[in-house]
Amino acid sequence: MGVVEETRQVVQDFLAPELREIRAGLSSIEKRLDSMEEVGRARYESIVQRIETMDKRLDSQDKRLEFHEEAIRARFDIVAQRLETVQQSFAFDKRISSLEEDKRRSA
Repeated sequence: MGVVEETRQVVQDFLAPELREIRAGLSSIEKRLDSMEEVGRARYESIVQRIETMDKRLDSQDKRLEFHEEAIRARFDIVAQRLETVQQSFAFDKRISSLEEDKRRSA
């Protein structure tokens, strides 16, 4: 046998089985990575779905709060108008002015 044939034989006897084992190991690693990628993708989709659900809830709460804010503002405006009406009906400023003038006169 020549050197070339001996080298081929060594490669076939030693390296070929090692290469097959390495390929099998790589195949196993690829399968695990694919599995992990699927799990990661499922978790990501779950998180996105949760975020979308929370976003919808927040939008709903925001609309509800806006409605309540408008109602409170309307009530406040009504109270302010009533207070102004009461002030006008009692004419506090005129009465105070009159009292101050009477006080000046008597002093």
